[in-house]
Amino acid sequence: MKNWILHIAILLWYVSLAAQQGPQTSLVAFNPYMDHASYAGMDRLLSITGQVRSQWSGLSQSPSTQYLSAHMPVYSLLGAAGVDIQSSQAGQLRFTQVRASYNHVRPFINGLLSVGGRFGFNQTALDGSNIRTPSGTYIDGSTNHNDPVLGINREVGTGVNWEISGLYSASNLVVAVSLSDLLVPVQRLGNATYKSDKTVHVYSKYDLQVMESVVLSPNISLRSNLNYTQIDIGANALISGRNTVGLGLRGYNSTSLDALNIYAGHRVNEKFSIYYAYETGLSDLKYVNNGTHDLILKYQLNALVGKNLPPKKSYNPRFL
Repeated sequence: MKNWILHIAILLWYVSLAAQQGPQTSLVAFNPYMDHASYAGMDRLLSITGQVRSQWSGLSQSPSTQYLSAHMPVYSLLGAAGVDIQSSQAGQLRFTQVRASYNHVRPFINGLLSVGGRFGFNQTALDGSNIRTPSGTYIDGSTNHNDPVLGINREVGTGVNWEISGLYSASNLVVAVSLSDLLVPVQRLGNATYKSDKTVHVYSKYDLQVMESVVLSPNISLRSNLNYTQIDIGANALISGRNTVGLGLRGYNSTSLDALNIYAGHRVNEKFSIYYAYETGLSDLKYVNNGTHDLILKYQLNALVGKNLPPKKSYNPRFL
């Protein structure tokens, strides 16, 4: 009788899926727009950024992320706008999201204050055919999880995501705070459900001229779902305006210490830059993975929209 009641309860109960706090990154200092919509336009150029990350590369079905964004000042709107697309996978879960942002920018206490938001749509997919359960049977290509909830098909759910964000930027200081997905509807994946976790992002960077050709930039990034908090602390040195080297640490106590990362970058020319980070694990996972790789390619173009544009060229036919 008890077993019968238990099975009925399981059938009526939707399983809730959980994972780490979204994609981590070692290179937040070179792509703040990924977590902060209010950073759009702060490069004062059209910035196109592509990022790929392979986390815990020695583990099967380890998390991976692909990201592409573009943002720029839009002076006619007194602010900036941007778009981004992100795809990440962890095990049999794949997440895809497309977002657009706008932020209003105005002078504020010897710097700039940026306030804005971002809204988008996301798709979550769960591939039940590749899940393996302890009580399941998988013989001759057949799949039976022996589970009343888990299906064997690919289930897809759709939903929305949103963010509000604020940033203060001065000549040598940047501080940004963003709140994401505080209220998000649940996505249904067959008999399972998925809900994005609410997240608070905080980022700060300070530039310090330590030598004539060297700028040292300590930075800190905090991420929290109001129950668990993770912190990344780092510092990078920009040498001669072209080459970057740095170190970072993820975690702050015995339970949160996760990785030590080393990164480097090079500004190839006025438009193109490249950054790479390698993470070595500090948790127990370090014994079974081959580290994490993070790569950013950034393209910047002096494209202004709205006003303060150079006048149109007027060609004299005598010189054609």
